[in-house]
Amino acid sequence: MKLNHFTDYSLRVLIYLNKKDKAQSCSLDELSEKLNILRNHLIKVVQFLSQKGFVNTKRGKNGGIIISDKARTTGLGDLIHLLEQDDSPIINCQSKSCIFISYNCQLKSFLDIAYQAFIDSMNKHYLSDLVFNNWDIIFASQHTSN
Repeated sequence: MKLNHFTDYSLRVLIYLNKKDKAQSCSLDELSEKLNILRNHLIKVVQFLSQKGFVNTKRGKNGGIIISDKARTTGLGDLIHLLEQDDSPIINCQSKSCIFISYNCQLKSFLDIAYQAFIDSMNKHYLSDLVFNNWDIIFASQHTSN
């Protein structure tokens, strides 16, 4: 299974925001610089996360982006499933006509069971489990490579 870029970027944003103090906001420009992701991609990510209640956004001089309690208490599996935005993320027998569909093919069923096991396994973990002992070093080394 391969996660899409949207899911990858969203998880990076949530990991970064989770490390910040609960009251400390972050700008799109800061996210773009720190995570090395184009601002235009982040706009879509932050809008989606805001619509789903995982971040709170505020415009203006004292505005910014803050992670919500919902994001902190949602299992990583549920986050990933929501971010993938697809109820059948591995295989869709209907999208391109499959000659095996009328012959009781079990592949989709097997893959769906495996996907659910992945989600269940990931739900044992939360953003708080993603701990970096060298948080400052991660971003210090990033500045020297630019």
